[in-house]
Amino acid sequence: MPVTYDPAIIALSVVIAVQGGYVSLMLARRLASLGQAPGGLGGCAGRRKALLAASALALGVGIWAMHFIGMLAVKLPIAVTYDLLWTLISALVCILVVGLGVFVASFGRLTPKRLAGAGLLMGTGIAMMHYVGMSALRANCIVSYSPLLVAASFGVAVAAAGLALWLAFSPTHRPHLMAGAVCMGLAISGMHYTGMAAATFLPVEDLVAISAPVLSLELLAIVVAVTAFVICGLFLLVLLPDRLDERAAEQERETPLPPSLAATPPGEREEEAPAPPGSPGRIPVNRNGATRLLVPQEIYAVHADAHYTYVFDGVETYFCNLSISEIEARLDPATFLRVHRSHIVNVAHAAALKRVRDQGLLELDCANRHAVPVSRSRLPKLRAALGI
Repeated sequence: MPVTYDPAIIALSVVIAVQGGYVSLMLARRLASLGQAPGGLGGCAGRRKALLAASALALGVGIWAMHFIGMLAVKLPIAVTYDLLWTLISALVCILVVGLGVFVASFGRLTPKRLAGAGLLMGTGIAMMHYVGMSALRANCIVSYSPLLVAASFGVAVAAAGLALWLAFSPTHRPHLMAGAVCMGLAISGMHYTGMAAATFLPVEDLVAISAPVLSLELLAIVVAVTAFVICGLFLLVLLPDRLDERAAEQERETPLPPSLAATPPGEREEEAPAPPGSPGRIPVNRNGATRLLVPQEIYAVHADAHYTYVFDGVETYFCNLSISEIEARLDPATFLRVHRSHIVNVAHAAALKRVRDQGLLELDCANRHAVPVSRSRLPKLRAALGI
């Protein structure tokens, strides 16, 4: 039977998919910043679980909303409803499988094997949601599929999801969260419309009796509209802090330097005021509910997350309730260098310095590859400290 589509609703479905992908990847990035092992960082275990659940829910609901917005774009010459139970099952299956993908991508370094596994899980979750959701369709027709296009739809989902994760998480380049979100949106919508191209709707003469509870198109439209509104709201809430940070950074760059610094060579200027002076001392850190005192020589790098920090000793990552400025005040400035607003490194453990556009990426000499971003204005000082 003839099938037509509403272009405006198709465009809306793609936008919702991209927004859901952005929220999920942002939460997953925050999850990845909490450490390298699922049970690590002691008191952060509850926060890690909450972030994992929120990321899986955001992506799963985004996929579900995109699918049914896309189905609202389909115009068939027959009445269509959706089985309530299978509609719910499609969402639950999707959230579970993509949650496993988020887990694999977020815990530990994103190696090629881990990337392939996470991409496969996410792509499979996207495709499963589509075909389980299609099984919820109730109408006087039979839906048949082209095996070749079904396989192609799975391939599109897995490949695009893998590319999205690589763009958002790969340690070999500067992460591109928005580009990753766009790829994730294309994975979801590309899979959906490839799957729809695989479907053929064959009319049947006999009326199909429906006994289970169903959703009418009108009710489905209301549910999807509310879901889309929630996703848009989450997108704006997650996006807002980043935009404020960028604006603050721009204002900081535009602020005139005081006379005492105006004559200072650019390479010697700091982005912000140095930490108050202090003597080197032990740093209290927490892991698995136990407090440990790290001597400065054990510390490889420090990473700030809001008002708290994470300390890396070359093997493990520990939670610390001190701010990065407080830690900087306890470390020897001859050994430890603030290379970014959110990062301090022990230059004695520097292994390689790479240029990434106008910034840098410092690799440390530890068993598991650990790289620290270096801001543009601090590159000259780091180069001087390394003697290069």
